[in-house]
Amino acid sequence: MEEKIRILKLSRSASEVSVTISALEDPVVVPEHIVHKHRLKEDIVITPSQLETLRTESELFRCDRTAARMLAAREHSTGEIRTKLARKSFTPDAIRQIVRKYQDRGVLDDARYAHRLANQLLMQRPCGRAYLVAYLQRRMIDRSLAEETADVALTGKDEKELATAALAKRWGGYSQFELEVARQKAYNYLARRGFGYEAARVAFEQLLERRKEVPRD
Repeated sequence: MEEKIRILKLSRSASEVSVTISALEDPVVVPEHIVHKHRLKEDIVITPSQLETLRTESELFRCDRTAARMLAAREHSTGEIRTKLARKSFTPDAIRQIVRKYQDRGVLDDARYAHRLANQLLMQRPCGRAYLVAYLQRRMIDRSLAEETADVALTGKDEKELATAALAKRWGGYSQFELEVARQKAYNYLARRGFGYEAARVAFEQLLERRKEVPRD
């Protein structure tokens, strides 16, 4: 005879209920309204299908709660949230539903997030288009959106001026070297930041000229 599945214990804490079930090693955690929906009480018998429903609803509740905490801490891209939730071992279906929920609410918005990241990066650490696109992709922004965002963020900005601003932040370290060594190091740095040769050349020459203009004691 198949053993009956019983609700052994209901433990309430804040807005959630921990449900201990005879067929499971660990309790399932659900919101209070799920307890009322299924009329759960201690010592009642539930069917295998009811058990599976409770497990699914618990998974969705915990996935939602985890995503909410992540999004409260900082803004994320859709890809970042999906990856983090997958690392927590939530099922693909639960992740899909929760991601859609926060997209529909406007909390997850890759376009808005990408534009904020791009503008912030250009202000704090100037870079060229290639670097900016790669940076956004590392934040799991789709490539086409990353390219579109980079183009918008760089509209009206001069690459040579950005390169000069980027190099100025490191100029003190390069100015101690002999001229050609400093030039090569500067060019290599700016290339890694996504700038072309001409922008790097102009940036180096401008900063070199400024150094010459500074009077020495």
